[in-house]
Amino acid sequence: MAFTLTDSSVVMRSGRGSGAVEISISFKEIEAWAKKMNANEPRLWRLAYGRAVAGLKKKFFNVILHRGGECGVPKFKDFEAFTNELRASRGRTAPMGGVLAERANVVAFKRNGAQVIGWPDNLEETAEKFQEGRGGYASEKYFTDPGYRQTWHWRGLTNIPPAYVHNERMVIEPYFVAYVRSHMDEWARGAYYKGLAKLMQGGKDSGFARYIG
Repeated sequence: MAFTLTDSSVVMRSGRGSGAVEISISFKEIEAWAKKMNANEPRLWRLAYGRAVAGLKKKFFNVILHRGGECGVPKFKDFEAFTNELRASRGRTAPMGGVLAERANVVAFKRNGAQVIGWPDNLEETAEKFQEGRGGYASEKYFTDPGYRQTWHWRGLTNIPPAYVHNERMVIEPYFVAYVRSHMDEWARGAYYKGLAKLMQGGKDSGFARYIG
């Protein structure tokens, strides 16, 4: 059964094509049923917010994988011509972000009662450099020092910029955070009413069922 949310109801649809059956239950009906069933509303709302958070890890990973352009995060600027040449000369095919774009390095956990989504602490410096567009140690001199520039030429690289190019690719602040804040109540509201509507229709939801009756 598929559940969709309108401004005032939950619409449940089962079956396909001409044989599909659609049932609409208003929020008021759901609330009245929940009250009649002695629902523990504070607990149900906490669970609903927990479910709203559950999908954020995947959303965050997709932002990195797709180089921005979704979830409120602007599209990342592509590699500089020099970087593309350097990557090709080294046979590098890793996606933009390197270890930050590895699924295993996108995490979600609770800390001090708050939900944390992003990268683990051991990648904090790497994440900061990526978002701020900073290079590694002494990166500037690789482009300003004549000796280093000559080395690049010897390696066959031609698009050598006069200085290190800082391309910001901000993800967490302010974009992804703003996206989550603007949608969290909406997501939780959907989880709350969909979960109760499912129970009203005799469906199973072990999470919500614990706080009914």
